[in-house]
Amino acid sequence: MWRPPLSQTIQRAAHWRCPNCGRGRLFRGVFRMLPRCPECGLSYFPEQGYYVGAMIINYVVTTACVVAIFLMSLLIPDFTHLTVNQKILLWMGFAIAVSLALTRHAYSFWLGLDYWVKPRQPDAPGSAPT
Repeated sequence: MWRPPLSQTIQRAAHWRCPNCGRGRLFRGVFRMLPRCPECGLSYFPEQGYYVGAMIINYVVTTACVVAIFLMSLLIPDFTHLTVNQKILLWMGFAIAVSLALTRHAYSFWLGLDYWVKPRQPDAPGSAPT
């Protein structure tokens, strides 16, 4: 099967588009993915537990961001008068916000990377989802 160029796959993932056709959108709402591409019929859920890798990507990137910013904040003299508990709550809120902001990107890049490694044919139009 033909493998798309990596640059094209990354560009489609960055725009939250189908890795096969590049026209179909991936998400119906803020975090809800469509089951398949509305344009070409490519299944976005080829197997159960498919997006565990995307969750790991999201966790690693979120952790790296939080740790990097925390370490940089140690270089700046303490200019706030927050207690330790308030700082912990602030960092927890920041980590949750970063994780939520990266969710769509992680899912999109995981789907694109998997499609680039193992290209697959879209389902026939009108076929029932599995």
